[in-house]
Amino acid sequence: MAKNLHAVIWTRITGTPQKMGDLVLGEQQIVFTYTDHYHQSELAGLSLLGDQQLWDEKSVHYPVSERVPLFPRLISLVPGKNPRNLQRKQYLNILRQEMGREPPQNIETEWKLMLLGGHGGVGHIDVFQDDLAADHWYQNAGKTRSGTPANKSQIWKMAKREVLDQEIEFDPSEVDLVLGPTPTVGGMISKILVAIDKEKLEQDRELVLFRPETKGAWDVILKIEPPEYRGLLDLEALCLKLHDDAGFKNVPTFNRYDDGALKFLAVERFDRSNKKPVPMESLFSIIASGDHNFRETGDILLEELGEIFDQLSTVVELAPETKRETYKRIIMALLTGNGDLHLENLSLIGNLNGCELSPIYDPAPMRAWPRHNILSAIPFDPTNHKTHSEYFLYLGSQFSLSDRQTKNIIADLLEATEGYTEAIMELDNVPLTQREQLTDIAERERGGMRRVIQ
Repeated sequence: MAKNLHAVIWTRITGTPQKMGDLVLGEQQIVFTYTDHYHQSELAGLSLLGDQQLWDEKSVHYPVSERVPLFPRLISLVPGKNPRNLQRKQYLNILRQEMGREPPQNIETEWKLMLLGGHGGVGHIDVFQDDLAADHWYQNAGKTRSGTPANKSQIWKMAKREVLDQEIEFDPSEVDLVLGPTPTVGGMISKILVAIDKEKLEQDRELVLFRPETKGAWDVILKIEPPEYRGLLDLEALCLKLHDDAGFKNVPTFNRYDDGALKFLAVERFDRSNKKPVPMESLFSIIASGDHNFRETGDILLEELGEIFDQLSTVVELAPETKRETYKRIIMALLTGNGDLHLENLSLIGNLNGCELSPIYDPAPMRAWPRHNILSAIPFDPTNHKTHSEYFLYLGSQFSLSDRQTKNIIADLLEATEGYTEAIMELDNVPLTQREQLTDIAERERGGMRRVIQ
C-alpha cells in the first residue's frame, strides 16, 4: 500500500446525521479519531470497546494484519468474498465501469468496496469517502423514502443471474436506482436489506419492495435461497419458529415467500428502533477489539466464552442473563443440527450503558449438508469427557450455571424440540437426503443429551 487510505464515519443514532470521526488506514495500523463534539458525548462510539468513554485520547488505534486488515467492527461492512454475495458482485461491476478494467485484488479495492456498501447497513455506523459524500447520501436517502414501491424487475433479474445462475442480463446501475446503494450484509446466503409491505405479503402473498426505512413499511433482511442449498430457507424458518416456541427472547418475525424459482425468507430487522439505528456488534468483533492476538474463531474455545463475558462486564453494563442465554443457544444449536453457530452469529446489541444478546439470527441447521456437518463452528476441548454430550453438560458450569440449572435448561430444550424430526420430514422442499441426514443427527444429539441428564 503506497499511501494511507482515508474515510469518515457518521451516524444517525439520534435520528439526525452527525459526524463521529475520521478514519486512516496505514500499513501497520488503522486509526480512528473522534470529533471533539462526539468525543465529549455519551453516544455509542465506533464499537463497544472502541467507545470514546473508555479512551482518554480522541484517537483509537488498532494493529492491522492480513487476517484482520481493519478495525474488527468494520470488517462486516466490506462485502464478503462468498461467490453468492450480491453486494460484492454489484460493487465490483461498478468499480469495473469506473476503472475500465478489472479491480486489483488488494486492500485498496476492499477499502473502495467498504466505501460503496458501508452505510445504511446493520448497526449504527456509516462509512463514507468524505463528508461531502456523507451529506449527499443522507439527503438523497431522505428523499427516496417516500413510500413509492420499487420496480422489482431489475432486482429479480439480478437475483436470477447471480443466485440461480440463469443467463439473464441486468444493469447494476438500475438496481442502484431502484434500491439505492445496497448496504453490505454478511453471511453465506445471498441477502439484501429492504423494506416491504407486510400486509400485502401476509394477506395477498405479494412482495412489494421499498427502500430501507421507508415510513410505514416493514424493514427486513431478505434472504434468497441458492440452488445448492435447496430447502435451506424452509429449515431456517422451522428453526426460528422452534426458538420462538421454546421461549427464546425476541425471536424476530419472519415470512417465507416464493416467486417462481426464486425463494425468499424475510426476517425482521432488529437493529432499528423507530427507524433509528441501534448499535449491534458481533462477539468476533468485540473479542478481536479487546485481544489483538485474536484473529479468527479458532483462536478461542467454547468453554472460554463465559470468562470473556465476565471480563466484558467489568467495563460494560451487560444484561445479567447473558451467559445463561448464550449457553441455551449453544445447546439449541446442538439439538437442531446447527453447527454454524460461530462468533459472527452471536452479537450484542446496545452500548456501554446497557447491552444484551441480540435476538436470534441465522439458526439454519447446516449439518443437513455433509460439507457443513460439524458439531460446533467454535472449537472446544473434550478432554476428560467420554462423549461430547458429557462435554456440553459440563459446559454449563463454565457459564456460571449450577448442575441443576444446566440440566433443567437441557431438559426444557429437549421438550421444546420433541417434534423437530417429524417437522423436518414434512418439508417437501428439502431433498430427502438432507432430511434423513438431519433427522439422524438430531435424534443422535437428543439421545446423547437425554442420557447425560438422567
